[in-house]
Amino acid sequence: MTRQTANLGQTGIAVSALGIGTWAWGDKLFWNYGKEYGASQVEEAFKAAVEAGITFFDTAEVYGLGESERLLGKFTQETDIPIDIASKFAPVPWRLGANAVHNAITESLNRLETDKITLYQVHWPFTFLISQETLMNALGEEVKSGRIGAVGVSNYSAEQMRQASQILAKKEVPLAVNQVQYSLLYRKIETKAILATAK
Repeated sequence: MTRQTANLGQTGIAVSALGIGTWAWGDKLFWNYGKEYGASQVEEAFKAAVEAGITFFDTAEVYGLGESERLLGKFTQETDIPIDIASKFAPVPWRLGANAVHNAITESLNRLETDKITLYQVHWPFTFLISQETLMNALGEEVKSGRIGAVGVSNYSAEQMRQASQILAKKEVPLAVNQVQYSLLYRKIETKAILATAK
């Protein structure tokens, strides 16, 4: 089987072209984890994906309050196939300064049982008490330190993408991705200039 890959922007990092979202893995707030399915079913899904050549998994620290990351960490330890993981930082109001980013990555690394996250994204473009400049500079430093491979954002507008990219560029770190909703039924990124800006 030929493994199809996709590049994460201009980072030089290639991951499987199809990725698996793991919001429902361990999440009881929005999904029925623990009732209609559990860890064994999630592990079966993980193994089936890897067997099909899909080795890119997207999670977040808030998915299942960390349980999604813990499950992925356990599963990746039980396979010899290299797995690429994307996770996300939640810029919630009580997080202040660059240290909050550093601490969040440390906690994600521990749950994922790894020393490097392939792609680390800002979950929402909220800037309550931590500015985009502080966020992006902190993430740029984490790339330099080797704890994350690439920086991404999620749910950003075209202008917010440009701002994030400009801040990161000063550290010679490219903005890799903007994870947004996009389907045949939901095509706002085409009319809101997000797709054009990404290109």
